[in-house]
Amino acid sequence: MKDLTENPKNDIVDGPFGSNLKSNEFIEVGIPVFKIQNIKENRFVDKNINFVSPTKAEELSRHSFQKGDLIITKLGNPLGLCCKVPEKYPYGIIVADLMRFRPSTRRVVVQYLMYGINSVIVQNQFKAITKGTTRPRVNLTIVRGIKFPFPPLPEQRAIVSKIEQLFSELDNGIANLKLAQEQLKVYRQAVLKKAFEGELTKKWREQQRDLPDAEELLEQIRKEREEAAKKSGKKLKSINSLTEVKLSNLPKGWKWTRLGNLVEEPKYGTSKKCDYNINGIGVLRIPNISDGLINDSDLKFAQFDSTEIENYHLKAGDILTIRSNGSVDLVGKCALVSTKDEKHLYAGYLIRLRPISPLINSKYLLNCLSSIDLRYQIESKAKSTSGVNNINSGELQSLIIPFCSLPEQQAIVQEIETRLSVCDKIEQDIETNLEKAEALRQSILKKAFEGKLLNERELAEVRGAEDWEPAEVLLERIKAEKAQNGKKIH
Repeated sequence: MKDLTENPKNDIVDGPFGSNLKSNEFIEVGIPVFKIQNIKENRFVDKNINFVSPTKAEELSRHSFQKGDLIITKLGNPLGLCCKVPEKYPYGIIVADLMRFRPSTRRVVVQYLMYGINSVIVQNQFKAITKGTTRPRVNLTIVRGIKFPFPPLPEQRAIVSKIEQLFSELDNGIANLKLAQEQLKVYRQAVLKKAFEGELTKKWREQQRDLPDAEELLEQIRKEREEAAKKSGKKLKSINSLTEVKLSNLPKGWKWTRLGNLVEEPKYGTSKKCDYNINGIGVLRIPNISDGLINDSDLKFAQFDSTEIENYHLKAGDILTIRSNGSVDLVGKCALVSTKDEKHLYAGYLIRLRPISPLINSKYLLNCLSSIDLRYQIESKAKSTSGVNNINSGELQSLIIPFCSLPEQQAIVQEIETRLSVCDKIEQDIETNLEKAEALRQSILKKAFEGKLLNERELAEVRGAEDWEPAEVLLERIKAEKAQNGKKIH
């Protein structure tokens, strides 16, 4: 790729050593600094831009960029991601984990080069070079020596035009799929809202006789809580009443109550340090809480004694909920523990909710905690401390939920699952199509840089362009220019 620049040493450069650009030198307004987080495949992420003073930028001028340059990541997985500097940034500085590539526009179309660097043709070269390294990284020498398919300039322009046309169509399809995902979320919440207003089981209730009254059931559950407290030797924790709370009407036989009346004392998980060494017991963490279920594909482990195992053990029917996260959307997110999950313990950023009575259906509680009304309660209680949102056990116990008889809880769960199973299938189809769309994007680039994207008619049009000449001729001229420039230097 060095042949596509005027001066490889000046036109392909990396960022300054970390000690030459420190975070305490960043200011509110000034010369922009691009970081690795800003660089994605074929696109610039215009977020969290830092700035330095003009004086500092001048000091680091060798590591500068200008609009139209290409920025490449030299660290990360995957590495070698490339995007073009946006027009809105005429000048700036890159950090140590990036490279700036300033192509000669007389020799190559910049967008062609960008797409090529992001294609498997070049990405595979990066992978081959860094194979076996624990922390993949590329240097300037490697990048300057990368081999690159090089057609005539008019053909480069035509390839870029075709790529962008196909990518635009692909992006429209992806946008429609993501819109469908959002509509599914709305539908899911509509189902849950109707479920916990009693609408989904309205006809079912009309066909029932002698359903237990929720108020009587809550009294029975209260007695069970008292009995459990006596056996454990602990004082029964008082749960605030609802006398001062204004609540909407519920179907006959239902009752509003607080979550704390239905579960044992919520239990925080272990704070013991865990790792991927499998000599120990699996510990469920935030990444294992997935759409109402436990996903233990990414599991860490630790050693525990019998007391710790007793404290943090799980039973089928328990609900694990996230108590702390930087994203408020994840605080209070729940998953149901199944029999296969009982062998695991759970970590400190999770809280265990355990229904106290067989009169309470765990799936009913799980779905209720996912409904929009409960999400509103959870998010309003979640406290932010230095960007981390938290909800504690007392706040979870204070959540207000609708309660009904066990047969109706079971009927509600069945109604929800019947409707949402269709959503799950559609959601899976959407995810599959999104994955196919991303694979198609790489397929387009692969064809482009194998010379297979343009058809015969398009190639014939290209060859009729005024500036068309074989790539070999252009490369020979580039070599001659470099040789001439070398003589001038000597």
